[in-house]
Amino acid sequence: MHRTNTRGNFNLDSKSPTADQPARERANDSAAHVAPENESGAVAGGELAYELGVWLRSLRSFFEVRNHPFTEAERAKIPERDWTNEMRMTRQALLRSSQLTLRLMMSPKGGAELFENAEEAANLDMFSQADTLARTGSESADHSLVELAEALGEICTLCGALLEAPAISFHTWTSFGGLVTRELDRSEAARELMQSAYQSAAANLQTPLLELTRTAMTPASLSADILIIFSDLARLLEHLRLIEDFLRRDHPLKQTLPLFTLVHEDAQALHDFIETRALRIEGMDHTIFDALDGTNYAIAMELRKVFAHELMGLTALHQAPPIYVKIENAHGLLRDCFQQSTVALAQLFDGSLDGAQLFKSFHTKLEQSLTLRNDLWMLLQLVRQAKAGRDQYPLARILERLADFREGSLRYLMYKDWESCERFMEEVTAARGAVELAPVLHRFDTYLETLHEHVSLRAVLADHPFDYPKLES
Repeated sequence: MHRTNTRGNFNLDSKSPTADQPARERANDSAAHVAPENESGAVAGGELAYELGVWLRSLRSFFEVRNHPFTEAERAKIPERDWTNEMRMTRQALLRSSQLTLRLMMSPKGGAELFENAEEAANLDMFSQADTLARTGSESADHSLVELAEALGEICTLCGALLEAPAISFHTWTSFGGLVTRELDRSEAARELMQSAYQSAAANLQTPLLELTRTAMTPASLSADILIIFSDLARLLEHLRLIEDFLRRDHPLKQTLPLFTLVHEDAQALHDFIETRALRIEGMDHTIFDALDGTNYAIAMELRKVFAHELMGLTALHQAPPIYVKIENAHGLLRDCFQQSTVALAQLFDGSLDGAQLFKSFHTKLEQSLTLRNDLWMLLQLVRQAKAGRDQYPLARILERLADFREGSLRYLMYKDWESCERFMEEVTAARGAVELAPVLHRFDTYLETLHEHVSLRAVLADHPFDYPKLES
């Protein structure tokens, strides 16, 4: 099966950009192109073209097993598992892509309202719709878009036929994925749409961030790398914006899993770029190195949290409430991570820059620190109560509180404290009986007290005295 070039070049005959490629060349390729209308007219910009390009990229990423939220045990049994649920999600993504293609073809004549959702489109024969447009000679429909619509319609029909089988084998899944990838590679419109969607995030980078990359940085190559990092983070946030739109409109949410797999693929590509290129620039100031290292650590941790916990079991769920909770939590964790990483890097070069200038939903450092300080204190009190033996079920309460802390305000700690804090939490979880638990709680008590003191010394908390709340009974 062909693989998507995760750095934005969809010409499969050329090599993917690597860490050895000059950073300025990659920055120009990433950010200087403003998704123009190309010669064929297939990509005319706008939200329809952008969303379609993202969905086509997500289809490719969805067939890469490494992007899926599987446990280690599930990965070991991948050849034996039934892929029917994933095939259903593939069909939804194909329907969505078909819908957007037809809307893009008809948009100059009011066709933007052709279908309201993929479910409505599912009741139509996409091939027939595209064929009708071609035969009626629609002047607004580019020929390459008509061919893409026809290809998507045929693939969707085949997908529906495969779903009539009692089960979908791994061989069937990978073979079908190879077919989808080849058809997208052959389509001129698909290649242009994916390329344009990839470049658009960098082309629309917020002015304050773009200005930062134009200032003198030491070493000189650093500004190009920072531009690439800002652009990649912006691209990831744009993927999440599409997922947020599904949450807001109360659309069926399981079909967003391909978008999450694309987030995983692009975030991993960013992580690899920072690790193999940005962190290896000679002569970099240690504060910048630490910030980039912290960004990489945060991305790796949040990806693991989302794909090894939050999205686990999503494909097998059928009830709307738990599906909504999983998607909302996964979306929120990743959005906060990418926004905070962007702001933290930007403030290295401009301390006056406010995160709210860049993101309306940005949680400020003050809000994070207030929440973290309070949560650490409440956790400390619970540990001390358990040590004193005043709680009938100390371990159960502590484990519950630790789980909430791990999924919540843990990410507001300095990244260098994450590993030590998680190590203590693992020790508490693994302890069996009072004999093992007592010394662990004693060390955890001391650690939490020190950590709480350090957080309380943060400059943003100087004008916010702590009221030392009591632990709820």
